[in-house]
Amino acid sequence: MQLTLSFDRTVERILRVTPVEARTVTEERSAENTFMASMLFTGIRCLLEYIVLPFVLPLLNLSNTIAVPLVLAVNLIALTALIHSVRKFWAIDYKHKRAFLGVAIIGGAILILFMVGNLRALLG
Repeated sequence: MQLTLSFDRTVERILRVTPVEARTVTEERSAENTFMASMLFTGIRCLLEYIVLPFVLPLLNLSNTIAVPLVLAVNLIALTALIHSVRKFWAIDYKHKRAFLGVAIIGGAILILFMVGNLRALLG
């Protein structure tokens, strides 16, 4: 119990949130919707990067230099939405906040790896 409480306080400090005591169903749904939107946005990013852009840009005779900044921007938006949703979960002290944090850490790490690859392609 003490370890969980300590972990929660550490994450709250990192995320810079102060949990509220009373949460409403509306706040929970809002946090869930924000998280689902960030996951949906990440899925759209995958569709863009791996299906649409590799096939559509050559058909339209557009340079691949358009694809990298576009995907980088989408990755940045997805990462921002992911962080925002995790902050919402911790701020309302959501019952499954630790599970969502685990998913967010994995998803965020993957997004950051993709962003590093995109930056290398853009600068190199």
